[in-house]
Amino acid sequence: MLKNRLIMILLLVMILSSITSLTALSDEDYSIINEKHEFNTNQFVFEYNDHNTTTYEGDSGLKGAYANNTVDNYTYFLPDENVRGIAYATKGTFKLKENIVVTHSLMVDNGRYDCIMLKMYYKNDTPILTLDIKDNGLTAEQKSYFDNYDQQKSEYMQQQNQYALEDIYDEQIRANSRSSQRHYSYYFGSNGRGIIYSP
Repeated sequence: MLKNRLIMILLLVMILSSITSLTALSDEDYSIINEKHEFNTNQFVFEYNDHNTTTYEGDSGLKGAYANNTVDNYTYFLPDENVRGIAYATKGTFKLKENIVVTHSLMVDNGRYDCIMLKMYYKNDTPILTLDIKDNGLTAEQKSYFDNYDQQKSEYMQQQNQYALEDIYDEQIRANSRSSQRHYSYYFGSNGRGIIYSP
């Protein structure tokens, strides 16, 4: 019995350590993610829910964009907030007048792109804003790069509220489950009888 428990504990430790090593980023990985690269492109391919196009059609249904970096010849995937950031930085033309500087994810192996664009900077190291619906304090001009900012913000807030309610519900289920696992027993003693709670 003790031998079986020790084997089970050893197996659990081995599994947990292998999972941790698979998900943890090394110092080298962090170095790659934070390294800045020059970026320029002469064309973006915008991915929408039902089609791809080389013409920007706004952010309704936009999943992101693909762009081949002419500096390193990698294909980058730009999430929708980065696409809006490039639109804002280029006043909607998507024509980069000079190289910008970006950081990217670790390399991926999926055939459609090599890495995901993370942060963007002008050559003078000033950040190029990513325009994300979760951002607060956007200016009216920045909000204009959303097809319907107020509606998207409202939908985002409703979704966040739904997540919060689900978290509360899940926590309540866990609390109820823990309380249903409590053990009670009766006792009889010289000064009466009662119920004992044992966790």
